[in-house]
Amino acid sequence: MILYFIRHGQTFNNVKGVFPDKFTELTEKGKNEAKEINEYIKNINFDAVYSSPFIRTVETTEIVTDKDYIKDDRLRDVYTGDLEGKSIAETSKNDRSWYSTFQDTGSNKYHVELFDDVKKRINDFINDIKGKNYENVLIVTHLEPVRAMYALATETKGLPLTKIEINNCSISIFTHIDNKLYLKVLNWLPLKNYGNVKNKNFY
Repeated sequence: MILYFIRHGQTFNNVKGVFPDKFTELTEKGKNEAKEINEYIKNINFDAVYSSPFIRTVETTEIVTDKDYIKDDRLRDVYTGDLEGKSIAETSKNDRSWYSTFQDTGSNKYHVELFDDVKKRINDFINDIKGKNYENVLIVTHLEPVRAMYALATETKGLPLTKIEINNCSISIFTHIDNKLYLKVLNWLPLKNYGNVKNKNFY
């Protein structure tokens, strides 16, 4: 089974640099990013299409494919707790170690959803679909669920995962063979879309 994970296109919250909520929508740039990716995947015969239920992922899904799709809550973005709607830059300035709270159950002072819990729900999703005899599956989701897939496939743990770049409307490809996940492609974009700017974490 080949799993094509796409992160949603650029959103208004991305532009503002704030921690996300479920209501933010795609910008025009985000819609154009999704249209461009459509050109690269439109000839792939997907047996199933799944989407996070959030507005930005649903919008992306309906642009990148005209196939019917299933909303699955396990593909939702990470819950950002007390940080929702707050500036990422200001948070990083005032608390340089804030991201470690996302990884550490002992210091989760912002009440964010822990990364281990994101991994668990993504793993549960994969376990559900692995018995359906799919060959190609398209999955539209968010940054942290794609990082969770990377962690599951490579057994990477802890803060090194914050270095993994997952750009808007990038494609990451995994295979599920003999009950194991393998990473094939991470964060693929058309070459002209790779910028020389670090992608902000956690949004």
